[in-house]
Amino acid sequence: MTNRREFLKTIGAASLGIALAPNVFTQRRRSCVVVGSGLAGLSAALRLRTAGWSVTVLEARNRIGGRVFSHVMPESGGLICELGAEWVGESHERIIELCREFEIPLQKHQFEDYLLRNGKVSRPGEWDFSPQAKAAFEKMIADYERLTALQKQRLDRTDWWTHLSDIGFTRDDLLLRDLADSTDFGESIRHVSAFSALAEYAESSPKNEMDYKMTGGNSRLVDEFIKRIGKENIRTGMKVSEINQRAGTVTVKAGEESFRADACICTAPVASLRKIKFNPPLPAAQREAAQRLNYSRIIKNSVLYEERFWKDDDFSMITDTTSHYYFHSTQKQPGTRGILTAYAIGEKADVLASQDDPRRKNVITRDLIDFDPKAPRLAKGIASYAWQRDEYTEGAYALYRPGQWFGIRPVLARPHLKVLFAGEHIADWQGFMEGAVNTGEDAANALIK
Repeated sequence: MTNRREFLKTIGAASLGIALAPNVFTQRRRSCVVVGSGLAGLSAALRLRTAGWSVTVLEARNRIGGRVFSHVMPESGGLICELGAEWVGESHERIIELCREFEIPLQKHQFEDYLLRNGKVSRPGEWDFSPQAKAAFEKMIADYERLTALQKQRLDRTDWWTHLSDIGFTRDDLLLRDLADSTDFGESIRHVSAFSALAEYAESSPKNEMDYKMTGGNSRLVDEFIKRIGKENIRTGMKVSEINQRAGTVTVKAGEESFRADACICTAPVASLRKIKFNPPLPAAQREAAQRLNYSRIIKNSVLYEERFWKDDDFSMITDTTSHYYFHSTQKQPGTRGILTAYAIGEKADVLASQDDPRRKNVITRDLIDFDPKAPRLAKGIASYAWQRDEYTEGAYALYRPGQWFGIRPVLARPHLKVLFAGEHIADWQGFMEGAVNTGEDAANALIK
């Protein structure tokens, strides 16, 4: 099967006439400024350092790690949840390899979904899509590898809701699919490229890449990168304002300081990228692509409970409430207390983000009353992060709308003279650590060749 990663490289070269590394990089030099210390930036920096390059990483935040953000809940006895990147999938070969190399154990962290709809709770196995919808979906997945390039681009021009309707999903199937699938994209499936959605489900593991977590928190991966890159080579609190190129040298301005190098790898999400002044300017098509790409609205709300009243270690629940989707964050972590995370998207995420912690906790726990009436009184604390309100990303991860997967993603990935770009927004999948690492290492490899 030709997967998205292989296909994108093919159409990128064919339709744009651009390879990963343009001719300007044929004379390899030995210094690079990396903008951003998320996994894309860290993986690029480590690959360059290993190849003997001098590297400086500039990070606008006062912490390293970007959207990888493990959190220890107060008064929990050390229980950990993730306020940012969550899962490692079965097919995430590079992340799994890095965890093995860095000696970070992975533990199974899969779920079985309950459904809470109109106040009725259905256990796993008690609810499903119609036979008609299931048959149509299975046929669509089976036919995926035979799609031509033209058919893929046609699919990209419609939305996932419309495509599912066209192949025979009933209205109830569509409503249920919207509840379930919107958690993968961060917005209603009415706003998602049908090709982007189909490719994700056709190429993912049976649990849709929600398979593993890193024992001790995903921030352990960040810590291991820091050790190998050298903390002295990573500057935090350095918000990049300009990237200038002249006479074969790149000068990156951050705060009152300037950093000169032979190349730059920019991993800034588009909300931050748009605020950087490039000289010479980015091509008009690239500027427009950055303006058109939106990131998904997602809020993660981790609530600490006195006891794990949901009982099943692999508990998760899709709901039609404001809280949207619940999952057990403390699988295999010791203790009687536990963390249940509510993961809300789109307008629901905005509603919850507008509340203070006590009101937000009240909404999230009351949404569970139909599942267990004692949920509100068992709640002991909450930790939330609304990624759509994050200063640097303005969303959780990139959302490709109809017509954008093949329309603007390849444009955003183009090098600009000696500035290369990386980040989950130009990966073959959005919202996973694997994509960020892949793009960071690809950019570094393009310099090293």
